[in-house]
Amino acid sequence: MLNQYNKIAYLYNSLTNIIFGKSLYKIQQELVQYLPKKGNLLILGGGNGKILPLIYLHAPLLSIDYVEASTIMIEIAKKAKPKNQKITFHHLDVIDYKQKHKLIYAGFFLDLFNEKQIEELILKLENKRSKTKWYVADFRINKNISYHLIRRFQLNITILFFRITTKHSINFLPKIYSVFKKIGYKSKKNRNKSAFIFCDVFE
Repeated sequence: MLNQYNKIAYLYNSLTNIIFGKSLYKIQQELVQYLPKKGNLLILGGGNGKILPLIYLHAPLLSIDYVEASTIMIEIAKKAKPKNQKITFHHLDVIDYKQKHKLIYAGFFLDLFNEKQIEELILKLENKRSKTKWYVADFRINKNISYHLIRRFQLNITILFFRITTKHSINFLPKIYSVFKKIGYKSKKNRNKSAFIFCDVFE
């Protein structure tokens, strides 16, 4: 839904830092290191663009399509992006984005959808003529996760907050790994299956 994050755009970093500390930023910082040095990268739900300087530092030749449903998030991201970064901003709901891509970045975005919606999104955006790579950072929860009860409390509080403020449509954490596996993607770097916050490359 367009602009449903506008009302919390300026508070987003502070809110996530209060709940999760710097963990979300650090895991995306790790994920960026797996991006290729050149090509065209689709960023889904890029938010306030805090990762853009990290991407430019790692791969200044990457061309970026940045899909974000919040006008205010885009305004903030434009200020965050390095001057010479090649980037096109698209103010769209991701369901209205039509272009196929070989490189797709989804940082804490897929958890907005249920498993069926994630599967439909992957199949819609992947480039079937060449191998699509998904660069994903997100949450996962199961009984093997360290501090399981604390992590579940963090998630429940976060989901409740976003359901109240942004009308977030689901009240559970989707099983992202299961969706990619079902479609036929393989994890390229998953080593710690007990990590609450993960990053991975699916191909």
